[in-house]
Amino acid sequence: MATDKKRVELAEIIPDKCIGCQLCAGICPVGAIEMVDGVARIDPAACIGCGKCADVCPVESIKFERKKRKPAGERKVGKPAGVPGYEGVAVFVEVLEGQGASVSWELVGKARDLAGKMGTTVLGFVVGHEVEEIAGEALAYGCDDVHVIDDPLLGTYLSRPYGKAVSDLCTTVKPEILLIGATLAGRDLSGVVATILETGLTADCTGLDIDEEKRILLMTRPTFGGNIMATIFCERHRPQMSTVRPKVFRLPEKDVERKGGIHRHAFEPPAGEPPSVIERVRDVAGAVVDITRFPALIVAGKGACDAESMPMFQRLAGVLGGVVACSRPVVESGLLPYERQVGQTGKTVAPKLYVAIGVSGAVQHLVGMQGSERIVAINSDPQAPIFGVADFGIIGDYKIVVPLFIDELERKMKSGAGGT
Repeated sequence: MATDKKRVELAEIIPDKCIGCQLCAGICPVGAIEMVDGVARIDPAACIGCGKCADVCPVESIKFERKKRKPAGERKVGKPAGVPGYEGVAVFVEVLEGQGASVSWELVGKARDLAGKMGTTVLGFVVGHEVEEIAGEALAYGCDDVHVIDDPLLGTYLSRPYGKAVSDLCTTVKPEILLIGATLAGRDLSGVVATILETGLTADCTGLDIDEEKRILLMTRPTFGGNIMATIFCERHRPQMSTVRPKVFRLPEKDVERKGGIHRHAFEPPAGEPPSVIERVRDVAGAVVDITRFPALIVAGKGACDAESMPMFQRLAGVLGGVVACSRPVVESGLLPYERQVGQTGKTVAPKLYVAIGVSGAVQHLVGMQGSERIVAINSDPQAPIFGVADFGIIGDYKIVVPLFIDELERKMKSGAGGT
């Protein structure tokens, strides 16, 4: 491991492994990484040895070994610097059709990781009507304490009442961090709460970490059209707020035996005439497909933007029990609707199987599928960045490869059905 004159351990790039995704350059807090001929390069004079680049690299092309920490008993007692009076990592638990939203539980899992680094607790904020069961579920997914506001006016999401309720909880409980799912309601609510509390908000984050010395939440998200990754922090105001899309973080294990405190708070409605819901329209889209719910995705990229090939992709999706999705160029061509798009400006997905056909693997696309369990890439360009993150890669013409792939899968399925 390389070190500087002060014996600070430095990160090192393995050029042959680097795929030029720029995730490391975006997360580096001191700007020590630049791209040279499509390969990351670390300036040893600027590197501070934090190791964040190694954590975010999807292909393990960065060498870095952290020094082992001393046991807790040997470390100095005391809490790192922060803003006095604030404590805990809070998660707003969104209620959808009487159930806790999956993204909220994903954020609780991440909150446990962040709270562990800060030496603090995980708090659940449950707002709605008749949400007692969901409060208990929040404990099971990892919250240490749950703060509940239960009121008939909160039975349906409305900006003003919900904004007031969550802001009141923040004022009373004073969490250091507040995480909200980047859903339709979450995006609206986060802006309202941040405005009321006069604090910062970073939207659509793809990575969260802690600067343990300064006790600051490091919020990473794509910027400049997805060309670079930026790490943003809120140094002077609390709570530090971030929204995160569904499927960015893993769903934690549910432990129904976990215990914790449930604290109920009274609700004071906002001033003025309370709003009322005249009519609620459900399932407006009707035929819209939610690609985040399928275990397998067949994803067509710019290199497979061909109307004649779509039936073939549909056939492969049918064999695998999945659905056809795409990258941005396919939507722009009009072949598939926007709701099928994966990536920074589309949806974030985490299927068990992700088959990328003609997908180059630009960073804008990678941030939307980084949570996939297995990635199969089919591309005629051996230098395509997608091969750097794929578990299995096939170099060739997809019009030849995909039919062979389908035939082999169907043959094995028939063979299995026959008991041989």
